[in-house]
Amino acid sequence: MSKFCPNCGEELIDAAKFCKNCGYNLESGEKKSQSYEIPVVEKSHTLGIVLGYVFSLLIPLIGIIIGIYLVTRDDSPKASRHGKYVIIVGVVVWILSALTLFG
Repeated sequence: MSKFCPNCGEELIDAAKFCKNCGYNLESGEKKSQSYEIPVVEKSHTLGIVLGYVFSLLIPLIGIIIGIYLVTRDDSPKASRHGKYVIIVGVVVWILSALTLFG
């Protein structure tokens, strides 16, 4: 004689304590909780951050462009924060090199 789940109607073996389809607890009459937490993973922009600082010191225009790219990253507050710093460093180096060259 086969058993059927009272919740979803799935055919079960006689010794079943839970429904294999919906998780219904046949002994207590409660549906099994199936809540799963999906971990939020922040994307790492380490290479962009390092290149941003290096180019800000050596070639400020490219450093500023990388900084703008980092600031626009909505998936990583860390990259956005460093992007602002990269832009500041690039502008300061650009101004200092212009003053040294023309001043």
